[in-house]
Amino acid sequence: MNGDAPHFVTFQSGSFRGDAAEKGSAAVETMDVTVGDIRMTPEAPFQEAKASVDLTKSEIIVAVGRGIKSLENIALAQQLADALGADLAASRPICDSDWLPIDRQIGSSGQTVAPKVYIALGISGAIQHIVGMKNAGTIVAINKDSEAPIFDIADYGIVGDLFEAVPVMIEEVKKAKA
Repeated sequence: MNGDAPHFVTFQSGSFRGDAAEKGSAAVETMDVTVGDIRMTPEAPFQEAKASVDLTKSEIIVAVGRGIKSLENIALAQQLADALGADLAASRPICDSDWLPIDRQIGSSGQTVAPKVYIALGISGAIQHIVGMKNAGTIVAINKDSEAPIFDIADYGIVGDLFEAVPVMIEEVKKAKA
């Protein structure tokens, strides 16, 4: 950082996993501060509408993008989420189409998450989506486009049809849990 102390740093909620912080890694100091005359009258604090689903606390997220093709196909993603004990999320086009509620949206105009596992189904990886999930522990992407930007950040990638891959994943998860 440039300039003299003190410094004030903020982070967007959900940007980092709390369990990854190292206890005692930052020094905390108490300072005496003198505030001069108050020349402004503050307005009421901004109250962001609370999402009914807080994806920032999810350990596993299965997210769908345009590659899911239709509202009816979201049931397949939900089956995978149920098998994994995951939450279902989406990219903006899915929420804009009202296929999933807006509180399930991940990205710059949605929630920012950092789950242990993020499974992207049919998500191309536009930067607006990436900023909302890039800090996930492990990213698994399924997309039929081998050049999709999501593969640049994915830890594991399947280039192929999600409608062929997801049923196999569901079966394997069920076998592993049995």
